[in-house]
Amino acid sequence: MQLLNWLGYGTDPELPLHLVYNPVGAFLPPPQVELETDYKRELKKHFGIVFNNLYTITNLPIGRFASYLRHNNKLEEYMELLIRAFNPATIEGLMCRNTISVGWRGEVYDCDFNQQLRMQWFRNGESERLFLWDIDPGSLEGREIMTGNHCFGCTAGAGSSCGGAIV
Repeated sequence: MQLLNWLGYGTDPELPLHLVYNPVGAFLPPPQVELETDYKRELKKHFGIVFNNLYTITNLPIGRFASYLRHNNKLEEYMELLIRAFNPATIEGLMCRNTISVGWRGEVYDCDFNQQLRMQWFRNGESERLFLWDIDPGSLEGREIMTGNHCFGCTAGAGSSCGGAIV
């Protein structure tokens, strides 16, 4: 990061440097604004590092993290935490409401997490998979979003997206 700063990232307005905070455990990230303030102060003080924004992302119970939770008998506890922390104010800002994820072969998904879980779009709920070139952009408005228990991660607390907290 010091090298990035030396090259102008984080200091030149044309070269922004953003950090992402992802908790290393079965808990929600702290408030994004407070964490960004703390990180800016501490990284500057101890390492001379500056950056533009810090985004907090909630761990979703999929992939390696789900395996870790299952291995440590914490999956049910973490799911309960996410469900209890459900925040309806996050719904409007969810990325799956205005962004799609496209696989390297053109497969279409509601989000990166659904892509990881292979929850690909199908034609009218049938077994025929849809690809980017099959999509009529006008048909996307109001389309039902494929959801699962992992979606509670994006709606817990302040919410979570690639841009960090939602609310």
